[in-house]
Amino acid sequence: MLALASLVVAAAFVLLVVTVIAIIVWIVLGAANALPDPDRKWPRLSAWALVAIPALAILLAFLINRGGEGRTFYQQQRANRRVSLLLLVAMVGLVVALGEAIAASFTFDSYWALVGAGIAVILGLGAAGFAHFSGPGAVLSSTRARRLQRPATGRDAVLLNVVDELSTSANMPPPTVYVIQDDSLNALAVGTKPSNAALAVTSGMVARFDREQLQGVVGHELAHLRNLDSRYGVYVAILVGLVALVTDGFLRMVIRAWAEGAFFRGASFGDDAKGAIAGLAAGVTFGIVLLLIAALLRIFAPIASLLVQAAVSRQREFLADATSVELTRNPAGLARALVALREDRDPLDYANRGSQHLWFSNPVGVGKLNSARTSWLATHPTLDNRIERLGELYPQLHDIESAEKARAAGWEPRG
Repeated sequence: MLALASLVVAAAFVLLVVTVIAIIVWIVLGAANALPDPDRKWPRLSAWALVAIPALAILLAFLINRGGEGRTFYQQQRANRRVSLLLLVAMVGLVVALGEAIAASFTFDSYWALVGAGIAVILGLGAAGFAHFSGPGAVLSSTRARRLQRPATGRDAVLLNVVDELSTSANMPPPTVYVIQDDSLNALAVGTKPSNAALAVTSGMVARFDREQLQGVVGHELAHLRNLDSRYGVYVAILVGLVALVTDGFLRMVIRAWAEGAFFRGASFGDDAKGAIAGLAAGVTFGIVLLLIAALLRIFAPIASLLVQAAVSRQREFLADATSVELTRNPAGLARALVALREDRDPLDYANRGSQHLWFSNPVGVGKLNSARTSWLATHPTLDNRIERLGELYPQLHDIESAEKARAAGWEPRG
């Protein structure tokens, strides 16, 4: 049943894309007098289709992801690649829909709405291009990460050795290694291609984790690079920021227009008192409508982008955990790292919602990570869920978790 639903949604998605292209070609040819003038319904149909594309892309990604649960590593990796492409389409489509909505709210004209969508296409694709070539560097810059130079000494040398060792196990070139000066326990991997792949670990994790725990965390992050999760994650981080920037800019522009009295100037166009009142009423009404649209976009567009961000991240985390065990051949290292993270309450100084999905453990909302339930907007499963999933695969980990709890309480377990 799920496979049939995925097929139906995929067919609708392809049909919708073809329809949009055909309508736009029709409108362009009509404007060039190569065809009769297109009817007003064509731009409207194209506008609605453009809005529907990201929604269908998200739905199809969700169905593919649900259908991939319980499959082999390689089947899940293939599903990850398809889902990554669909969600990238959804993010660019969301930017396009925003451009269209903003243009339509100013002009109330379907042709100009398509012009706004066209400008947004350029903006969205430009952001995607920036994400591909410069996104990893931008994410690392936001954390003020320090690149480790070789040869290193002390704990830095241990980290580099673990990365080299597990990169060989994963049959991939070792990424560039960075340390983030922060006392919390966390790590992230970024990269859209082997040449810009990077792995960053907080100084707190480097100092407080032993080699076995570092292996579990590094194996998890290398899995994200190998499975191309990091490529998708960087794209989404940049595009989520773009959505927030566009919606916030639109709202500020409307508020500034109100502050400067732009919507009260309609009164000056009337020839008499009645005409002035009608012009004033029209201007104020238009301003209120714009303000409502801008406020709604500012509220709901970031929520939609967060839905895209969280659409499949939880399953990616489970897959990366399992891949980490595959690389290290030691589930205890990852389990001990997760238990330590669960007990840690030191917030990450560089946490933000735009890049929260890139981290080993979600840094937003520290103190709520041990919840028994996972929020529908959460980018990660809870640490309890991840520990429980490992415990189901490796029953011997329950004793290890008990030992870690005893150490955290100040008791050194015997035996």
